[in-house]
Amino acid sequence: MAKYRKKRGTDTWHWCRNCSNWPTQDYTERDSRPGSDLCNECKAKERKGDCTA
Repeated sequence: MAKYRKKRGTDTWHWCRNCSNWPTQDYTERDSRPGSDLCNECKAKERKGDCTA
């Protein structure tokens, strides 16, 4: 199951660990997919089947 992370103080959620903006420190994490503010790079990786969740 994917984990969704966003860096504290930002609004964009990431779920692909291979995203160039995947937060590794000072982040908020949740299990359910947020309804908005999803990372465009993560969306593109997911569409291409290249998302490491």
